[in-house]
Amino acid sequence: MSYELHNYEGKRFCVVFVKVTEKPDGADPDFQVRCVHGRASIERGKSLVLEHDGGRFVVPRSCYDRILPNDGTSLLKNAEYFVMCKVEGMEL
Repeated sequence: MSYELHNYEGKRFCVVFVKVTEKPDGADPDFQVRCVHGRASIERGKSLVLEHDGGRFVVPRSCYDRILPNDGTSLLKNAEYFVMCKVEGMEL
């Protein structure tokens, strides 16, 4: 699938990391969320990178279909766009 990444170049961007922890008793899972805010840049015309105060994060291609405009959710702050990335095995 082709994505028009150039549309995001220089835009205020938020990566929302979501970690889901299943409970052994079958109860509703726990969710942890962490947001990283910065600016989007496009690397070599094919990779979306979030440049932020702590460094940079290359957004996985598997998340490109989850890039959306800011919907007014307060945790997105002033980001123009955001993407949700499900994570496992890392601390949030």
